[in-house]
Amino acid sequence: MIMSDNFIDASSASHPDSVLRLSSAVHRFAIPFINPKDQISFETSFNTCSKSHSNTIAAMQQADNRRREIKAAMASGKVIHTSLSTSLKEYIPVVNQILLSCKFQPEVARLDKHLVFSWSSGIEYNKYNKSKEFSDSEALMFELVLSIATYALSESNVGCDSCVDGDFPKASRQFAKAAGIFQYLGEDVLPNWMANSAQHAELENETLAETRVGVCLAMQHLYMAMAQQMAVATVLAKPGTPNYALLGKLSSGIAAELETFVTTFRSKSPVQLSRIDPSFLTLITFLINIQHSLGLYFLGRSLWLNCEYGVAIAAISEATVAARTRTTPTGRGLPEIESTSPLQSLSPELSNYRKHMVSLLQSWEKDNMLVYFNKVPPSVPADKALKPIRMKKVEEYCLDIKDPLPFSLPGICDEQEVSSPTKVESKTSESTDESSKGTNPPSYDDAMNNSSFQQQVDCDLARELQDKLNSE
Repeated sequence: MIMSDNFIDASSASHPDSVLRLSSAVHRFAIPFINPKDQISFETSFNTCSKSHSNTIAAMQQADNRRREIKAAMASGKVIHTSLSTSLKEYIPVVNQILLSCKFQPEVARLDKHLVFSWSSGIEYNKYNKSKEFSDSEALMFELVLSIATYALSESNVGCDSCVDGDFPKASRQFAKAAGIFQYLGEDVLPNWMANSAQHAELENETLAETRVGVCLAMQHLYMAMAQQMAVATVLAKPGTPNYALLGKLSSGIAAELETFVTTFRSKSPVQLSRIDPSFLTLITFLINIQHSLGLYFLGRSLWLNCEYGVAIAAISEATVAARTRTTPTGRGLPEIESTSPLQSLSPELSNYRKHMVSLLQSWEKDNMLVYFNKVPPSVPADKALKPIRMKKVEEYCLDIKDPLPFSLPGICDEQEVSSPTKVESKTSESTDESSKGTNPPSYDDAMNNSSFQQQVDCDLARELQDKLNSE
């Protein structure tokens, strides 16, 4: 059969590249930064209580070396996130090991010099205020949390790089990994640290976004949405006709995940939400609505292939309406793209997407009027509506727990009456280093399985002990 050059089979017309680009549009966050003036040294600060233990000294030196690498990576003009992630991955377990060592041996974990950690936020970075505001804390937990959050954001930036390169499967894995790290912060680390804090209200207003439970839980949803975006892009990038029904459900699920991100952030951390770059919030509003439109577009393509022509036309009509610019700030549709907005980069893709839908709709309406004669409903019936699915799963993050390091102070012997944690240490293991005049800490597993000891090492006590460490 010979067809004229003007013949267009609307049912088999492929989706344009603009659909792929709009589906895969994501946000790249800045990373938190260590204050360049921050010159702390674990080895110097813990010199007296660690100098009799070679493995403790080695751990302190390792922490200092990794932290210098992290600062150097941050200070470079263009951050290489793969290298930064590697340094953070090695640094975080050591910082946690030092923290556990202080928890388990509060009587001998003394500082020769105060540790004051100074960080700026990446999530709160605002293009209208590019000067970094640093937040200081003497808590080791602050350093641990910011390091883990930086690791999450660095991994997400690796995902953004993969997305730019067209490696959507790798990008999806990276975003799922970032989601898992933020989930770990929001569900495990931060609730214990902040619970029952006397300065909770003050912390809410003054601490960085990365240290707030609500922010981390919200970021988990954001990165799961981005991971699912990459799954959609993976399908769209393959040759042939994709499973449009699946794509519609996935796009609807992305919109639902992004809406959950906004509601979680707004309800749990409104103070930090007010500090975020307004252009980012505009982007999220854009993405929610464009994903709704894409979901309806994919639904329409699926229905047309299944010979449900009237409902398919209704779906494309709704997709067209959802992709229009809204006339009021709270109206239906996309936010207006201002001339200085980062969304300007998507304007050509949005224009092509709209033209494609208009052309497709006109072609389908003509075919239906001349050939199929299906009734076109005013909207997609409830029994044909999209049912959102969330296909991607969080890649769970688990911190590598190392046994506490031994500390000791000159003049403190094994028989001296000390606190309960030290008593547990003496029951668990005897010191093999006679010159240390102290005892080795219990292993992490032994300590955590001792009920009397466990009662004294919860995170509230850890906070008190940290305050004590830095006040003496």
